[in-house]
Amino acid sequence: MSRAPIDSPAAGTTAPSLGDFHPLDGSPAEHTARRSSPRPQPEPRVEAAGNSTAAKSWPERLDLTLGAPQIIRRHLARAVVRISVLLTGDALALLGLRWVLQGARNLRWFGNPVASVLNRIVPPDALPLVQFLPAVLLGLVVLDTYGASDRRRDAARLIAGVTFGLVLPFWGYLWGGASILAIPGFLLLVTATAGVLMLERYLIDRAVRGLAPVGRGVANALLVGRAQDTSRAMTYPVLADTREFSIRGVLDPDELQGNNGESMVSRLSHTIKRHHADTLVLAGPLGDARFAAILDAAGAAGCQVFALTRSFALAGVEPKVIYRAGVPLVVLTRPGLRARQLLLKRVLDLVSASLGLIILAPVFAVIALAVKLSSSGPVLFRQQRVGRGGAIFMITKFRSMVEDAESRRESLEERSIYPDPRLFKVMEDPRVTQVGDFLRRTSLDELPQLLNVLRGEMSLVGPRPPLPSEVDLYEEHHYTRFDMKPGMTGPWQVSGRNAITDFEEVIRLETAYMREWAIWKDFAILLKTIPVVFTMRGAH
Repeated sequence: MSRAPIDSPAAGTTAPSLGDFHPLDGSPAEHTARRSSPRPQPEPRVEAAGNSTAAKSWPERLDLTLGAPQIIRRHLARAVVRISVLLTGDALALLGLRWVLQGARNLRWFGNPVASVLNRIVPPDALPLVQFLPAVLLGLVVLDTYGASDRRRDAARLIAGVTFGLVLPFWGYLWGGASILAIPGFLLLVTATAGVLMLERYLIDRAVRGLAPVGRGVANALLVGRAQDTSRAMTYPVLADTREFSIRGVLDPDELQGNNGESMVSRLSHTIKRHHADTLVLAGPLGDARFAAILDAAGAAGCQVFALTRSFALAGVEPKVIYRAGVPLVVLTRPGLRARQLLLKRVLDLVSASLGLIILAPVFAVIALAVKLSSSGPVLFRQQRVGRGGAIFMITKFRSMVEDAESRRESLEERSIYPDPRLFKVMEDPRVTQVGDFLRRTSLDELPQLLNVLRGEMSLVGPRPPLPSEVDLYEEHHYTRFDMKPGMTGPWQVSGRNAITDFEEVIRLETAYMREWAIWKDFAILLKTIPVVFTMRGAH
């Protein structure tokens, strides 16, 4: 398998490059057509800001992050389809089994002896429908038989899930004075139920293979590795399964470094975006720098990352072994890929922001009146900030400064408590009004950001959104703070707020939060925010 040069082809040509890769599936004619067909170019990003618009061009990595939600939705859609099909099939199989059981016992479909035995070991009240169906399905969920791995076909897991589920409705019957025959009756039900589910899932797999030999929701994958590693990887049955992966090409990690000092992350980000990849498969060993660059770009894009039988020990990356077609793969979980948790985070944001706006309406009215009476100018202050993926949005606060505060900022920069120009805060800022000083110390000026949360521009918890002028001074590793939506509160606020004056420490706190993110950590930060606000610790 030959390697093409890394440089992009000249305009109007279709010469292969790192961006075009080396086709590994389909006929040559198909791949020629695929490479020759024009790809839609993204429109310049213009973000709405109230009644005006603002366009800003950030590095390739942030543009990739901005498109990550679409890829995450694609992963989520695959999971929803898979789970829906399996749940529907399982429910129908369980209802069918119960129907056959009732027919054999009550209507004597298989003769009197069978009906008599069933009536003795499985009485009519042992499996009420309202409890039987949810209980078994819950057992299957707990045993993780609805995931994308081979666990959904694992007989031992299916039996364990059925056993766990049947114990719930069967428990009262077992301990309610039943005879010794209850135990063989329970074992018979477990065997029959597990057998029916295994047959049903086998039939679903056969039907999917027959009706859709090439999956519509197949992962668009890039195979990362050197020639000998990728050749070996293509012998894996799971990669040859066209219902699982569509290998769009091969990426040699030695060719990641771009020209003119272009970084590995930027180069890989451009490649992922150009080929609409949503999955990276690591086929061989990588150096630390290349491995970190791949994980960084994949995390920013929302791509899944799989590795073929190797171990990982990077902080913030959670490796999990799964099986597909009997082959072990390691899925590397990054915060941006936890679609189900991100869905919970969004639900939490919507519910909390809605309730907050309703419950705090009287507080909003009192603050608005105080701001209006204390100084001339609007009640609300709006300012451009940089959000997820470099998207510019208008943050909303209660006005805490005089009306011309923005025009006076430059003259106060030397008085900033931060030595780094990427952060700005002035002690005893002369622009702050009397009411504004109280609002800033109590963080009440931040409450209107609930509107930003409701619109999806911010979250309750996340990195704080910086100004565009501050982002212009960022180095590449600082862009990690744009991998998640900015928050009203976050790790910086609860760890010292303005008392932390080292910008790199701020980035370290936010990066650690994102890489080890879980929904329960958001709850923890929200709880920690309460005493920070009431004690006004670190507030200026």
